[in-house]
Amino acid sequence: MSKLTERVEEKLSPIIKELGYEVVRVMLFNLKEGKTLQLMIEKSSGESATINDCESASRVISTTLEEVNLISGKYNLEISSTGINRPLLKPSDFSRFCGNPVVIKTHTSKNGCKKFEGNLESASKDGISLILDASLPDGKTCMDLSYEEISSAYIDGFKFCKLRRFL
Repeated sequence: MSKLTERVEEKLSPIIKELGYEVVRVMLFNLKEGKTLQLMIEKSSGESATINDCESASRVISTTLEEVNLISGKYNLEISSTGINRPLLKPSDFSRFCGNPVVIKTHTSKNGCKKFEGNLESASKDGISLILDASLPDGKTCMDLSYEEISSAYIDGFKFCKLRRFL
């Protein structure tokens, strides 16, 4: 996260919290068409934000950003929900979603793989443990990873929804 996105999150988090939401991720993209500031939010209850939630939050966030003038020049503001494949970004996200199906990608190959699918067994301050959907080439069905090894992680939304339907 850049210093600018950290400042944006620091400034907006309390305001978004008052509206009943939490900031999941803040990203700033520099595209040919110009800058885009993207905020991903979810309800404070942990539920995914609806389109109406994003619209309501957008109005307040837009006004606040104009007042504090953190981003120079023109930019587009995008407010989105976490969607079905919610990203896991902080150790607290991993702890919260223990027991759920996830997809984890690593910076470097581990046992000949860089992508792992399975159940998030546990999370600590240092890393996670997965029970894998398929055995690794060496026959292992479990994987321990430190947070530093993880390049991206998200809830496997399709499996998550399928499981919830049968519970």
